Amino acid sequence: MKLKMPMFSVEARGTAGGITYNTWRGINYAKTCTSPTGQGTGPRLVAQGLLIAAAKLWATIGDTNRAAWNQWATDHPVSSWTGTPERLTGMNWFVRCNVTLARLGLAATLSAPAAAAPDPIVGFAVTNPADYIQVAWSAPQTGSYKLDWFGVGPISKGIAPKIQRCHWLGFQNPTDFAGAVLITPSNPGRYTIFGRVISTISGLSSAWISGFADGT
Repeated sequence: MKLKMPMFSVEARGTAGGITYNTWRGINYAKTCTSPTGQGTGPRLVAQGLLIAAAKLWATIGDTNRAAWNQWATDHPVSSWTGTPERLTGMNWFVRCNVTLARLGLAATLSAPAAAAPDPIVGFAVTNPADYIQVAWSAPQTGSYKLDWFGVGPISKGIAPKIQRCHWLGFQNPTDFAGAVLITPSNPGRYTIFGRVISTISGLSSAWISGFADGT
């Protein structure tokens, strides 16, 4: 709605009484102020809660533990999903590990990791033996690990899948290496599975590995 002399002035900016006032290209206008949508979904709220809880916990772990996490961050530079080098802070690592442990339903770790992150899945295979997508691997088979699965599909064979566009499929024990069903395709097309190994002690995770199968 265009305005003349809004709020009894030459121009007005801001929100009052549920109405937002602003100026665009010299034209004064007002519109109803609405709250952002889509921020109250279950999974998003859970993720936000885990992040907030881990960040608050960081403030309570003491200087010695914080120094150890900061040193871990210095000694373990990482790259983003685009391959760009980036340096996580000690707090970043602490939050990352403890959010992962919380997702597994495990207690938080206050101490910096004493061992390196797990190795990636070995012998990873994605197949469609009979109207379902399953995965198998040769290692790990035992140990203090969980396997974390994400998937996407069906998508065109000409599109490169990205982990950022996948949905979570669940956790599995490494002892299930003989084969585990992850997806029952509802439509024909290519399905891609991403998997990684998580240490249930430190919360550190391996690099992602992926494979695909065509659903019919």
